[in-house]
Amino acid sequence: MEFSELAIRIGLFYAFILFGYLLGRFSLKGEDANSLLTKLLVNILMPLLVLYSLLTASPASLEEIPSIIVLALTVHLSGPIILYILIRNSDIPAKRKGAFFLCSAFNNALFIPLPLVLVFVGPMGIPIVVTFSVTQMLLMVTLGSFIGSTYGGTSIPRSSRLIKAVTFPPLLAACLAGLLLFFSFSLPGIAASILSYSGNITTYLALISVGLSVGTRYSTVNLREALRVVFVRQVLVPTITIPLLLLFALSAATTQVVMLEAIMPTAVLNVVYAGAFDLETETVATIVTIGTILLLPVIAFIPFFLG
Repeated sequence: MEFSELAIRIGLFYAFILFGYLLGRFSLKGEDANSLLTKLLVNILMPLLVLYSLLTASPASLEEIPSIIVLALTVHLSGPIILYILIRNSDIPAKRKGAFFLCSAFNNALFIPLPLVLVFVGPMGIPIVVTFSVTQMLLMVTLGSFIGSTYGGTSIPRSSRLIKAVTFPPLLAACLAGLLLFFSFSLPGIAASILSYSGNITTYLALISVGLSVGTRYSTVNLREALRVVFVRQVLVPTITIPLLLLFALSAATTQVVMLEAIMPTAVLNVVYAGAFDLETETVATIVTIGTILLLPVIAFIPFFLG
């Protein structure tokens, strides 16, 4: 990739995120736009991209999925374990502790990694992103609900949590793709050609969604404590992940995507989850805001880091 092309791609990343942020921060329709865009991405575009990516993936990349699941569990579980050791004897209010644990566990496994992977790694990285996202959804139902019910003031019925998890559209698309692969189904040329466009569309809409999410939920409450969680989530967790990647000796594309996933900031979905369990949503919003802002300068160096 030539430097001029690389500069244009990085510039587009910042431009789409900035557009979403300004729309979310200063428009009265920011929340509505974010909700509509999220539904479009999760319910239509991402399932189409999952189908296309899995049905056109090489068999070698699919063979690495068990190792990827182990790494995904490490990325999600090491954060709350480290944070528990650090704050277990502190006098932090229970609802804030729950918010911290939620944020240290669940990073942005989909909306930021997806466009980064599509641009800098290629479609072969999508199955890894899907594996991380599906693993996260299952952990949200189990670990996330445990954190919420332990430290929050309300609880969500188990049946409701389970239904949301198993009807997660990208998960359904992954299951359908697995079934089609089992029967040796391959995409017709015209269908593959049409679906290939879902990558670019999803990339830029996902970046706008990231900007919208930060803009509509911008917060700097409990900033000092939030920075500690961000440090655990975006510095210590990747540091722990590196030796495991060396141990597993996976393909270059898989290694690159796993490292991208490991450095991702806290997921915006945590704000919604925290509200459902009566945790400190403002604290979660602060961690999302600060973590995402601190990641933005790093994006410019990601191509060199992956190289």
